[in-house]
Amino acid sequence: MIDDILKLGINEMANLNFDCYCGKTHKVHIENIIVNESALKDLERVLAGFKDKSIFLVADKNTYKVCGEKIEKELKKKRYNLKSYVFYTNSDLVPDEKSIGRLIIEVPKNTSLILAIGSGTINDICRFISYKLDIPYIIVATAPSMDGYASTVSPLIVEGFKMTYEAVYPKAIIADTNILKEAPLEMIHAGFGDILGKYTSLTDWKLSKIINNEYYCQTTVNLVEKAREKCVENAERIKNRDEKIIRQLTEALIVSGIAIGFIGYSRPASGAEHHLAHYWEIAALRNNQSHPLHGNSVGAATLVVSMIYQLMKDKIPNEIDLPDPEYIISIHEKVGSIYNPRDLGIPEEVFADSIIHAREIRNRYTILQLAYENNLLEKFSKILTEEFY
Repeated sequence: MIDDILKLGINEMANLNFDCYCGKTHKVHIENIIVNESALKDLERVLAGFKDKSIFLVADKNTYKVCGEKIEKELKKKRYNLKSYVFYTNSDLVPDEKSIGRLIIEVPKNTSLILAIGSGTINDICRFISYKLDIPYIIVATAPSMDGYASTVSPLIVEGFKMTYEAVYPKAIIADTNILKEAPLEMIHAGFGDILGKYTSLTDWKLSKIINNEYYCQTTVNLVEKAREKCVENAERIKNRDEKIIRQLTEALIVSGIAIGFIGYSRPASGAEHHLAHYWEIAALRNNQSHPLHGNSVGAATLVVSMIYQLMKDKIPNEIDLPDPEYIISIHEKVGSIYNPRDLGIPEEVFADSIIHAREIRNRYTILQLAYENNLLEKFSKILTEEFY
C-alpha cells in the first residue's frame, strides 16, 4: 500500500490517509486537487455546497485581471452570495500585518468560505485568515510560482522578520494549466527554483537525521524526489511554456506542500537554501528595497548551498550524496533562470553576511549549522563572495 503512494496521480492525493513505515499516519485534508487544462470548469462543482452560503472572494489587482473578475461575474450571474475584496496596491502585495489586518476588516461576518485567487502572497494571507477565523478556503492558482498551495504553514512578514506560522490545508486546489502557462516567466522560474531547492533541503534533512537522529520519513523523501525529477527531466521545455511541463511543475509544487503536511512542518521542502533566501528578503524589506521572487532566490541559494556542501565534503557522512553545483548550474541554464546571486540583485554585503548569519533565521539543523560548528562560516563567506562578486 505505501509503495503505491508513489504511483498516485495528483488528484488521487486528495483525502489521502495511510500508516507509513516511519511510524506516523500521514493525512491530506484537502477534498479536491484539480490540475488540468480546464480545471476552472470544475470550480462550480467544488463550490456546490456553498451555493446558498456567503463566499468571500480575495484577489490582488493582477490576479483579478487574470481570472478573478471572470470568476466573480460567473458566480454572481448564477446567483451565488458573493462579496469580493481586491488588493489594489502601488507596489507588490506583502504578506504582513497590514495586509492581514486589512483582510480581517473586509471579511463579512457571516462568511462560510474564502475563495482565494492568486499564488504566493494571496494564498499565504488567505490560509492564515482561514486558520485564525476557522473559515475554510479554496485556492484558484494563477501561477506555478511556489510550493505553498498544499502547505499547512504560512510564511508571513511580522515586524520586519519573515516567520512561518501554523495554518491549515485548503479545502480545494484548482490549478488550470491554461492559466498557469501564461504567468510571467519570472514566476514560472520561481516555481522551478523552489523545486530545485529540494536537492539541498532533502540533503539537509538527511544530514540532521545522521548527526542528530532527527525524525526522517523515506516515503516523503521518495515522493518529493520523484516529483522533482519529473520537472528536471523536461527542464528545457519550461521556456516554451509547454503545457505538460507546466502541469508537472505545478504537481511537483503541490506534492512539496503535501510533504510539509505529512511531516507537520516544512523540513522536506526547506533547508539552508530557504534560510539564505529569507535572509536576502528580510534585508531588502528592512531597507525598503525590492527583492526577487522567493523561488528565484531559492533557486540561486540552492547553488550556493551545494557549493558549501562541496567545500565541506571531508566532514560530510559517507551516506550522503553531495549536491553537485555544476549539475545545478546546468539545470538553471536549461530553464534560462538566474543562478548567480549577484545577477539576481543581491547586494554583495548582504550576500556575505547571509553566509554567516542565515542559520539564525530558524532553529533547524542544516549544512550552515555544521559549518558554524566547525568555525568555517566566515571563511566560506569570503570564498563564495569572491566566487560570485
